[in-house]
Amino acid sequence: MGIPTFFLALFAALILLAATVTVYFQVYKRRINKALKVTEGKRTSMVPPYKAAIVMTIIVLLIGILISYFAGYYYAYKQYEEDVWVMSSSDIQVFYAEVKKVDERSLLVEGISLNDENYRGEFQYDDLWEGLSVYSKDTAIKLSDLSEGDLVSITLLTDRTGHTNIFKIQLLADVN
Repeated sequence: MGIPTFFLALFAALILLAATVTVYFQVYKRRINKALKVTEGKRTSMVPPYKAAIVMTIIVLLIGILISYFAGYYYAYKQYEEDVWVMSSSDIQVFYAEVKKVDERSLLVEGISLNDENYRGEFQYDDLWEGLSVYSKDTAIKLSDLSEGDLVSITLLTDRTGHTNIFKIQLLADVN
């Protein structure tokens, strides 16, 4: 694990501040000494070193704030990207149901008594996507192949926004 890049950038900005202020002090001292020796000509005045140090400190603080903002944003977004795809056991639920009605893109089921209390009763799923996984044993079938009275297991998947969708439907027993 190395030193984060933003620390290196902040360190470089501090070194740049120190070098600039040191060089400015040296130039200021030379100019003052030269001005004291030669008093007859017009001379241009330089900004006093303490003012230059204050301005450079403000610039370094602003650079530090910008670096901190972008570094925080980068690491927070990176952490978010990593956490989005991590699934917990509460994100996947399975319940068993009897098919009551099947249409092309909707399904009405009734949870059986073996389920948790939350998955008993009727559930209507509308706008099911075409790529929905529906299986009978190990064979993929179409949603329209299900018929009233079929016993199915329904796997639900909850995404990070809290939206729950059907991930998979498994036909458990053929009534035919």
